[in-house]
Parts: sequence; structure tokens; C-alpha cells
Amino acid sequence: MEMIHLSKEQLRSFLVTYQGLNYPKPFKGLEGIKEFVKRVGCLQYDPLNVVGRNIDLILQSRIEGYQPWMLEKLLYQDRDLIDGWDKMMAIYSTEDWPYFQRIRDIRKTGIEELIEYRSSISVIDYVDKIIEYITENGPSLSNKINLGKAERGTWGHGRIAGAVMDYMFNVGSLGIRDRKNVQRVYDIIENLIPEELLKAEDPFESDRDFYKWYVKRRIGSIGIYWDRSGEGWLGYFISNKQLRLEILNELCQEGELLRVQVDFIKENFYIRKEDYPLLLTSLEKEVEKKISFLAPLDNILWDRKLLKTIFNFHYTWEVYVPAAKRKYGYYVLPLLYGDSIVARFEPENHKGNGPLIIKNWWWEEGFTITEEVKKEVIASLESFCTYLNASGVSEGSYDRIFSD
Repeated sequence: MEMIHLSKEQLRSFLVTYQGLNYPKPFKGLEGIKEFVKRVGCLQYDPLNVVGRNIDLILQSRIEGYQPWMLEKLLYQDRDLIDGWDKMMAIYSTEDWPYFQRIRDIRKTGIEELIEYRSSISVIDYVDKIIEYITENGPSLSNKINLGKAERGTWGHGRIAGAVMDYMFNVGSLGIRDRKNVQRVYDIIENLIPEELLKAEDPFESDRDFYKWYVKRRIGSIGIYWDRSGEGWLGYFISNKQLRLEILNELCQEGELLRVQVDFIKENFYIRKEDYPLLLTSLEKEVEKKISFLAPLDNILWDRKLLKTIFNFHYTWEVYVPAAKRKYGYYVLPLLYGDSIVARFEPENHKGNGPLIIKNWWWEEGFTITEEVKKEVIASLESFCTYLNASGVSEGSYDRIFSD
């Protein structure tokens, strides 16, 4: 197939459609969550909870009537999804477990080299004690197992048990049975994943085959992606630009990827061959002008340079920026309207069923607030409050939002 040519507007339309941010929402209920995760490969995990965790915020923008219990059910009851390492700490489909053996292997090597450098390699001797404890007592929080204290700064843990269990999770011998707030309840991996997946043969005949799968998967995490180095290529192996370019060329030659040229952008873009029909569909109609609140680590926001280039929106998640240096606020969410990002807002930390407090709201320069926009903002905030189990939006919020 010849090079595909798109305008920036067409690319935005596809990305919004591919990411399930169009209306009516294409993904429904528990099955919809599984379908969406399968489409994009992984959703990045972050424990901060201001108005839901990052993963909850991703899903509330795609799944009508989403509630956090839905994800918990798929992760810790049905076990269709699993916590693991992909781009960063993430969730992905449990059926993908065999495909990540090389990631677990390289994390094992890296962690062991690190703790050996820190003269702490002997703590791995506690692995059998952890297995013995969980076998006898069942799934456990690390703070329930007393193996003594770890030297601060060596592991990043205050207790040996926490350090060893974190190591075992990364190498795949423990999994997460449940979470108590942000704390992991660990269990032996054989108790969490079907035997046929644990014993499945390596699906790749060579490292090269794995690289091809991983590059293609990462493009699918966004929908269309460029060959420029950026946050979308974070992670093992594919952050190597030379290797990545070789793999991209091979995948194009094999017909697994299609090249895309976007007007006024010099970099090459790529789309998976199986997503080409959805691209064509997305070009047939305009994205409906509805509002979605985006998560800070939403897949569509991964690459901040791409975001600026395609959506003309500059975004920095400022939770790690000193308060005095923040331009906006601690936890700020972008607002998608149709296929444009037109505003951002900072919510107060929400607990219980009280009202949603909006600390600040910033419209993008040049955006016109029409009566239709006001109507959609109100509708979207009502839906967001339902997701949060909030009693509504705090008094005076709409005056603040719509003030000149």
C-alpha cells in the first residue's frame, strides 16, 4: 500500500475514535473494559487518587456509567486483567502474560544487578520464606511478614519483606491478589493465573520476533504513532531508537504496519494494518461535540510533544513540580471537546459523597464559550459526579467556570 496522507484534523479524529473517546461511546460495561484494554494493550497505573486513580479516570471517559468496582472485579475476581510491567507499571489482559517473559527477565536482571551493587543481594535468600509464609497463611500484605528492617535508601523499603515481595512481583513469582488502598496484597502467581498460561511456551522464536510484537503493540497503545523518540517509546528494548527504526521498517516491509504522512510534520507515522478500516471509518464523519475529562497519564496524552504538535495543547502533569513553580496546579485534568482539547481544570481531593469542588478552571486561549459548550460542560460534570458518587458540583463552580 502507498503512503497514507492525513491532515492534522484527520489524525485527531482518528485518535479520538480509536481511543474510544467518541460518541456514542463504543465500549460498554465490563466487556467493554476488556475490549478497550485489548485494543490499546495496557493502561498505565499510578496510585495517586484525587478524583480516582489514573486508570479509573481513563475508564470513566470511555465507559458509560463506569465505577471503580468494575475494574476491581476484572482484576481481582474474574482475573481477566492483571497488574504488570509494560510501558511502566500498568494493567493488561491476563492472556498476554506469556508474551512478557522477556520483560520479566530483564527486570529480574536489572534488579539483581542493582541490589548487588548496593551490597544487598543476600536478601534474595528470603524468597523461599515468603513462599512458605503465603503457602501457610494465604495472600498477604508485606507489612504482615516480619523479616526485619531494610536499610533505608537501599531498597526504597523500610522492611525486608516489602523489598523481597516487590522483587518477586517484578520477576513474576508473586502477583497482586487485591489492593488495600495503595497497598498490594500478594499471592503466589500459580494461584492467580491459569496453569495453561503459566506453562505456555515462549510465543517468540527469537528476540527479533519479540521486538516486532512489542513495537507493534506500542503503536496500538496510542493508535497512530511517529518514529520520533518520546514518552510513547518508554520501556525496555524499544527505547533504543536504532533498533526501533529497524523494526519499524521490517514491519512495514512485512505489511504489519502502514506508513502515514501527516501534513506539515516531517516525521513518519505508523498504523497497524488491522486498524486501517477504523481509520477509514473515522474519516467519514465528524467527531460529535461532546466533552470528556482525560486522565493525566491517558494513552492519548503519553507523548507531550505529539500532543502539542497534533492538538496544539501543552500539558505538564505538575504533581512532581514544586508548588511555587507550577503554572496551573497539583492535579489538573485536560478537557476534550469533540476532537479538540479546549480547557483544563483542577479538582479538590474528593472523598465520600460530598460535592465535587473545582479549585480552578482554565479555558484555552481563543476558545469561544457558546451556549452549547456550557450545556455540555454541565452535562459532563453531572456525569463525572455520578462516577465519583459526589452529591453534585460545589456552589459557585459554574460561575467560576463560565466567568469572563
